[in-house]
Amino acid sequence: MENYTVLLNENLDILKEIGSIGMGHASTSLAQMLNMKVAMTTPVVYIMSPSEAVEYLEKRGETTYSVMVSLQGDAKGAILQMLSKKFAMRIINYYFQNNLDELGDLDEMGFSVIQEIGNITSGAYCNSLASMTGLFMDISTPVHCNDFEEDLGLKGKDKPMIIINNSFFMDNEEVNSDFLFMPDEKTTESVLVKLKEYYGFTS
Repeated sequence: MENYTVLLNENLDILKEIGSIGMGHASTSLAQMLNMKVAMTTPVVYIMSPSEAVEYLEKRGETTYSVMVSLQGDAKGAILQMLSKKFAMRIINYYFQNNLDELGDLDEMGFSVIQEIGNITSGAYCNSLASMTGLFMDISTPVHCNDFEEDLGLKGKDKPMIIINNSFFMDNEEVNSDFLFMPDEKTTESVLVKLKEYYGFTS
């Protein structure tokens, strides 16, 4: 697993680039869904051990709503998107013209909107990655993630995790989101090989 950690760290610039491109597509898809201007800052990419990731996610989980999808097709693994409560309420209030003060006010339709956001943004990320690599990528129906260690299968694991932190601006209001990209080792290696070809790297 040490070699896998080295692989990720040696290709951190490529991971940052696909994070930026992928989340840029997600931002565009979100803007189309909401019919409003959505911009984003340059994403910050972290490589964390599972224990570090669980600690980070649990701390962030206190103020977020988490949606998870499984990767299908040529890619295997999962994607977890953590929407800040401010982000989630901003979208739901706009979508339904409500005035929610906290996520505890959500009904089934509100939850379905958040899951659809996860579906759209994760799908846009995978589509952009697929277009650069030529790999077929699809995602499962989004589900709510309650227990990060159990739902993500991190207990007893030592494989490093890729976390992409983003700030979006929706009509000039800043909201935050974390995007946990968790391809399996074989998928990661395939994606990095294809991306090196895409960017013209020979080594």
